[in-house]
Amino acid sequence: MQWLATLLILSIPFIRPGGESLLRLDAGTRTLLFFGAKLRIEEFYLFLIVVLILVFAFLFVTMLFGRVWCGWLCPQTTLGDLADWIDSRTSTLPALPRGVVRQLWHLALSALVAANLIWYFIAPPEFFARLGSGSLGAVAGISLAVTALVVYLDLAFVRRRFCKTVCPYGRIQLMTMERGTLTLEFDPELREACLRCGACVRACPTGIDIREGLQIECINCGRCLDACREVFAKRGSGGLIHYTFGPAGADGSRPVNKKALLLGGVLLFLVGLLVVGVTTRKEATLKVQRAESGEVKRLPDGSLVNFYSAFLENRGGEARSFSLEAAPLAGYRVELVGPVRGLELAGNANRKIGFALKLKPEPPQGTLVELRLVSDGKVVASSPLPVVAQ
Repeated sequence: MQWLATLLILSIPFIRPGGESLLRLDAGTRTLLFFGAKLRIEEFYLFLIVVLILVFAFLFVTMLFGRVWCGWLCPQTTLGDLADWIDSRTSTLPALPRGVVRQLWHLALSALVAANLIWYFIAPPEFFARLGSGSLGAVAGISLAVTALVVYLDLAFVRRRFCKTVCPYGRIQLMTMERGTLTLEFDPELREACLRCGACVRACPTGIDIREGLQIECINCGRCLDACREVFAKRGSGGLIHYTFGPAGADGSRPVNKKALLLGGVLLFLVGLLVVGVTTRKEATLKVQRAESGEVKRLPDGSLVNFYSAFLENRGGEARSFSLEAAPLAGYRVELVGPVRGLELAGNANRKIGFALKLKPEPPQGTLVELRLVSDGKVVASSPLPVVAQ
């Protein structure tokens, strides 16, 4: 699980459908590249729903499975395991070479973690090109250096101490746990069978003794369970430690985790909200404003001309052709003047168009004309045009 999660985090920035990152926040254009789509800043409400889903899913998993995240998926645990691995591999070396190898390993891991974070803001090809030319930029450069330093200090001096002391997730667990939450338990009914070998304590990455009951430092990794089973397997029996969804009742049933069920309902609601938001997301957008000059013209034939700027956005991943059309207005002849036909927009691109609206005869002040954005014979967006007569 740790390898899969790590490879996924490292590889996502390199997956580039249509030439763009699978997941990346482009701060310069205030655009989120999200699995083939580009979400502009005005569409960030969809990203907010995704964040809420992740938060509630996180809490849901915690209430149901305890600190399974900590022991199986957390990057801090993975980095600690990698640091422990290099410690064990270099334990037979003389003191000086051992220290040098370990510090180089910590530096390499720190650099990789820091670069991986930046890849979610700067695409890897651009990152390496800018890094090689020394033009990474102040913000990205400082972020890279600070992240690498923090991770290096974590690997060199902190590691499991973070999990045991200041990790906020461990404290959140105390508030979210119920009797029905999955936990690791030392079976108290088999206490007399314990061999006092200490294998469970030696295997624990946070150094606790599972025999003393549930402790906040436990990360549910199950290594004590494996160690105990290995000892008792030699004697032809199972271990004394096991996972359990709360204590069994008289009928053998386990308690229902009511908080998890409530959060599950909220989670389903948010997922439904996201599905509705994505399925009703517009293919294109159209925004219109008066031209900067605010000019109004009257022609000899009695026509009134207003000038506007239209902002078109193609939210799809493929290039499309658009046209601007004015809806009919009873009693008036409505005409658009300017480059309003055959407007080619690449996928996820936008464009500004200047045009004029001509009406005959002159309408009263405040008349509204509907401007339509058309693609493949279908109206994909519209916007009202307020007519100024004076």
